[in-house]
Amino acid sequence: MKTDVAPVTGLATADGAPAGGRAATLTRLFQTLEEAGIGYCVLHGYDDLPARVASDIDCVVSAEVLPRRLASVLRADRERLGARIVQWFDDAAHFIVLCGRAPDGEPFFVQLHACADYHLARRTFYSGEEFLRGRERRNGFWIPAPALEFASHLAKKIAKGELTEEAARSLEVLYARDPAGCRQHAVRLWGGEYADLVTAAAERAEWDTVRQHVVSLRKEQNRRILLRAPLGVARDWLAAAARRVRRVRRADRGLNVVLLGPDGSGKSSVVEAVRCGVAPAFVATQRRTFPPALLRRGSGTNATPHATRERSFISSVIRAVCYWFVYCTLGHYLLIRPAMARATLLLHDRHLVDALVDPKRYRYGGPRWLLRLIWGLVPKPDLVILLDAPAELVQARKQEVPVEETRRQLAAYRELVSGMRNGRVVDAAMPLREVVAAVEDLILDRLAARAAGGLRQEAGR
Repeated sequence: MKTDVAPVTGLATADGAPAGGRAATLTRLFQTLEEAGIGYCVLHGYDDLPARVASDIDCVVSAEVLPRRLASVLRADRERLGARIVQWFDDAAHFIVLCGRAPDGEPFFVQLHACADYHLARRTFYSGEEFLRGRERRNGFWIPAPALEFASHLAKKIAKGELTEEAARSLEVLYARDPAGCRQHAVRLWGGEYADLVTAAAERAEWDTVRQHVVSLRKEQNRRILLRAPLGVARDWLAAAARRVRRVRRADRGLNVVLLGPDGSGKSSVVEAVRCGVAPAFVATQRRTFPPALLRRGSGTNATPHATRERSFISSVIRAVCYWFVYCTLGHYLLIRPAMARATLLLHDRHLVDALVDPKRYRYGGPRWLLRLIWGLVPKPDLVILLDAPAELVQARKQEVPVEETRRQLAAYRELVSGMRNGRVVDAAMPLREVVAAVEDLILDRLAARAAGGLRQEAGR
């Protein structure tokens, strides 16, 4: 299967409706938390908030409200926020995505990483209460005390091994606001000798020595946390292992979506637009096609898909059973489920189900009942979306097969999708922007329903 993978990057955009929607939702979110009496603290990257959301927002939230009460408050104030919960899962921090639509119809997203305590390297460096006790008010929301932010942010950069110039400048500003407090935290995390090194770097704006000792600093901060709270570290490691097991077992963070339709229905254009439009609701996106590329040569494109001679009966059966069936069962558990566990959106512009409608494209000369049997046995996608349009319009876009064949395929697709519990039909005769919005709505509706179900289950425990 040919795969195109893209990680999800930050949410920043030029000034416009989506950015404005995020700013308004974020402002109302802070107000809602305040009015509900929920303690919170934005950990870093808050300089331009709420006007500009440069990435996901890391925050500490009172432990007693995660996740049940926080979810209840966000659901109850959905209309006020102008956004709904479309993603929520616990992965050390709670990954929460709120989604709304700007007046022009474009979706916007607010990503939150909400944690009860400050964790690095599967260790609790600071409790949430430490952040909440000393927090300060700024621009209508709460931020950490400068010394605590200095220490926690530098510890994070050391854990990642990346102390950029931008991060160094921010640390210098924090240090200047409370040198004594910063040194106190530095001694706590790295001991007296390394505390001298760190504070000297902040005072002189010279971080090369810190960068040279980053490995030693990382070992020292991890060692000190272990010595201070060995049982807490053991608990954190066990919790992380349990989360990994749960993630693999459930694999319900991503979404597996198949788009169907004959050539000319617009699948490729829709896939790319949707992939970009809803990407912030996921950690990554992948575009997949069919058949798998393991035995295929060339680019995979074919301007005359029905001109190639069918394979023999025996060859077709062997390919269907030993190649397609194995790929869609074993391959599903080796490729699809791990991607789903990593909160990946998988968008298929071709899939095994297409062979049920158009076996000639795949040079299949075997029995149709075998394909139907394979489809009945393999794991199913979360959504199957048919891009439906009049045959004449489809032909006007692409003429790879005769119009009679296009009509036959459309009728077969409609019949097939109508019998699927997860099947949906979108009018592909609409302008591309409206088609994309309709497909995005189906994906976001499915995400929102799943998030709501998971939170209800959590509340019932």
